Amino acid sequence: MDSVKTHSTAGHIMITTYHTKSGLIDVFAYASNLLRQAGMREGIERFTEFSNLLFLKLFDEIEEDREKRGEGRRFDKKYCWSGFYRKPANELLEYINRVVLPEFIKRYNIDGDVFDRELGIRNADILKDIVDRLSNLNLSEADSDVKGDAFEYFLKNSVTVGNDLGEYFTPRHIVKLVVDLVDPKLGETVYDPCCGTGGFLIQAFQHMKHGCRKTLAGKMILGEVSIYGRELTGTAKIAKMNMILSDDGYVNIRQMDSLSEPVNGQFDVVLTNYPFSQLTEYGPLYGLATKEGNPVFLKHIIDALKPGGRAGVVVPDGVVFDSGKEFIKVRKLLIETCNVIAVIQLDSAVFRPYTSQPTSILVFEKGIKTGRVWFFEVVEDGFKKTTSKKGRPPITHDDLPELRSLWGDRRETMKSFFVDAEIIRSSAYKLFMNYYKPHKKIKDLKKLGEICEAPIIGGTPPKKGREFYGGRHLWATIADMKDKYVNDTVTKMSDKGRHYLKNKLIKKGTLLMSFKLTLGKTAIAGKDLFTNEAICGLVPKDRDDESLSEYLYYILPLINFLPYAQRASKGYTLNKKLIPCIEIPFPSKKKRLEIIRHLKEKLDRLNAEKTRFRQEIDERERDIQDYFEKILF
Repeated sequence: MDSVKTHSTAGHIMITTYHTKSGLIDVFAYASNLLRQAGMREGIERFTEFSNLLFLKLFDEIEEDREKRGEGRRFDKKYCWSGFYRKPANELLEYINRVVLPEFIKRYNIDGDVFDRELGIRNADILKDIVDRLSNLNLSEADSDVKGDAFEYFLKNSVTVGNDLGEYFTPRHIVKLVVDLVDPKLGETVYDPCCGTGGFLIQAFQHMKHGCRKTLAGKMILGEVSIYGRELTGTAKIAKMNMILSDDGYVNIRQMDSLSEPVNGQFDVVLTNYPFSQLTEYGPLYGLATKEGNPVFLKHIIDALKPGGRAGVVVPDGVVFDSGKEFIKVRKLLIETCNVIAVIQLDSAVFRPYTSQPTSILVFEKGIKTGRVWFFEVVEDGFKKTTSKKGRPPITHDDLPELRSLWGDRRETMKSFFVDAEIIRSSAYKLFMNYYKPHKKIKDLKKLGEICEAPIIGGTPPKKGREFYGGRHLWATIADMKDKYVNDTVTKMSDKGRHYLKNKLIKKGTLLMSFKLTLGKTAIAGKDLFTNEAICGLVPKDRDDESLSEYLYYILPLINFLPYAQRASKGYTLNKKLIPCIEIPFPSKKKRLEIIRHLKEKLDRLNAEKTRFRQEIDERERDIQDYFEKILF
């Protein structure tokens, strides 16, 4: 619930509302609608304009508080909110553009643009309406991070901007966790190469500020030589504004592409959540022959640290798992030149509603090679796993307090364990937690690539092209793998569809296995057919052993695929390059035939029981129907 207080100021009765987060969201929604009427596009454009006004309101509250504490104002009242918010609409717009903004520009636009010369709003009545709404709020005493909540709201409710905006907002509880674990101290330099609106930098600033004495020298160090950030987009201006509101530290934030300018041994601490899966032309600057941004960003971060420097980085799962040459190269550099202290695997719901991209936090120290790595799995982060644009409401289940309590000595628990660096080295330097989760040892193992030819991966012709479908060639999806043999499918390909899938025909008798989302589901091709890209065809190398396909049919659904799987937004998926690496029990032929017989007998009994239960259910439903008919008729 919002609370309301009434007080008088210079003869005026003023109502001040102390808002909860839900109350603030109502104000943001109201402002967003007005900005739409003013002709501004949703997302960044509206948020940037709203931020200008939000800044002026918050700045005024901070100045009032400084004056009460006897610290003195930085700006005269005539340049602050309390000096202009009562002006009529026709004067308000002119006053902000001609009096207020020039003063802020003169003070803060020394090292690049922070404030525009004029507001983007041209309609004076709309401006007045928003100013009146904000004037009734006490934002500095709200029960949440007002600036973060506003940014989150404008991005969540943007339809046209797409997923790119998900790069900019990192949940505040994750930001605070990373900063607390890395623990930057006064006198250290902190760098975020993708700072967005400044979440990590603000939290680091406050963290260092709380841990030091409030001296003039300490303030100078914090404000001028502690915080460094880069941001590709115009949100760099918002980061500067947010740092000013945090009591300075804005001077070293630059709008630029961080990868275009490598940094070598310059910073004590790097804290970041860089944009995932971006393309870059700057790989060669880092000795990497790739246009994929993920490994290049990690190399940029490693290079930026001083010897002994520390980093806390949110990375997509591909960085810790991908078998690409450049990914392995960067992970090797990380293990051999840095001490990887911890890999914290986050649940895929953490970044909703922007994305369900699975992520991990890497915490490492530069200068000494890794001895062993502590892995911790965050299953619950204290918020509901929902995709609603309204956000993730808090829940009681939360693994973060346990993580914090274990951080000092990093013990092994049900959620955590250590892995020696030698094991990581022998595993292509993977830092994917599921790959190392303890599991029972199985004897007589053999890799799938030793048993079968290279997997035949299917595909999907363009769905909008009707000419690809409706022909005579069978085309199977996972939904068609209901029975042991796939003899017919819902969809059929035309001759053009067959040509599109040309070298992907799967011959009758080939084993089919799903390797996306429903891992390990199997069937056998009852006829020649094609499949979509979630199914592979496995042809045994020993063509004379007709039992092999049947053995794989029964055994593959029982395999634990998680050590080989990558997390996806809706479950798990296998990289097609890793399918041949999957190890399965492969005893002698005699033993395999015995296993087939036993599994077949058990499955036959199970299916018979299923049939019997279904018949009993049908009988009970008929009994109930007969009973009602007797009563009612």
